[in-house]
Amino acid sequence: MRGFAVRTFAADGTLKSELFGAEARHYPDNDTLEIDQVRIRSFGPEGRLTTATARSALSNGDGSEVQLFGNALVVRDGLRSAAGLVEQRMEFRGEFLHAYLNDERVKSHKPVTITRGTDKFTADSLAYDNIDRIANLQGRVRGVFGPRTAAP
Repeated sequence: MRGFAVRTFAADGTLKSELFGAEARHYPDNDTLEIDQVRIRSFGPEGRLTTATARSALSNGDGSEVQLFGNALVVRDGLRSAAGLVEQRMEFRGEFLHAYLNDERVKSHKPVTITRGTDKFTADSLAYDNIDRIANLQGRVRGVFGPRTAAP
């Protein structure tokens, strides 16, 4: 496929995710999709948008697991909950990121940079779980905590 978009919808008809690419190759033997110049938009249950871009990607058949290669970027938008709690925008950068969209996890065995609000961290590897709110940074880890902001 060239210059394509694939959209998935929830049972109630709401948009769940979109996958765009310059070119893709499907491998039916293991139901994977290899994508050049990939761009992904995924909407969580509360409507929060997560985007991912990279030079290339390898996705499983249902798009719930994507390996991003080359200038990989995953961004989760900030959100203010109904209870008034603020969750800051988060950004993950690296040459390789493995995103598990349904489980809200990001992993990498290569150096990464994480930015959350005004905080910035770098590490040699990463295992991030958004549901449990745990970031496991390993190797040479550096962090800078910035001033708090009120808006998401």
